[in-house]
Amino acid sequence: MSSSSQLRVQEILHRKDDKITAAEYVYDEFISKGKTRQHRVIIKRDEFEHIAAVNKKPWFTFENFTKITRPLLMANDAEEDIPEAFQLLDLDKSDKIDINELAVFMPAIVPNSNPYMMLRYFQSADTNSDYGLNLDEFTAFIKKGVIRDLALGRT
Repeated sequence: MSSSSQLRVQEILHRKDDKITAAEYVYDEFISKGKTRQHRVIIKRDEFEHIAAVNKKPWFTFENFTKITRPLLMANDAEEDIPEAFQLLDLDKSDKIDINELAVFMPAIVPNSNPYMMLRYFQSADTNSDYGLNLDEFTAFIKKGVIRDLALGRT
């Protein structure tokens, strides 16, 4: 996002029979001189479940995954959700998130990405080089909007 534009984001959870089928993020970008542009990022349950099955990683439900994607894709607009997302991702309750495990699910959020590409972005947030993100590192990473910008094709 350039310094002359701003984003407003709205989260829409699509449901069928009390199950979330997709999480949609609609971004309105306000560009200089009153111009606007709209972007959409849609995360579908079936794509998430396919990635989980292929990687043999059924760590959490799609409903919980949407609680993780919310701060990843809304950045500062979902700051209050960062601790819950961290808790969900801290599978072994070690007070850090394994960046290799986190990278596995990024193709559900950023199509055309792969875990190796995503690992590079997560490593830059890993300030103590322990291949994990503690809550402070995770929070700083989220607030930078890196995943949002990747999903919008901005980096």
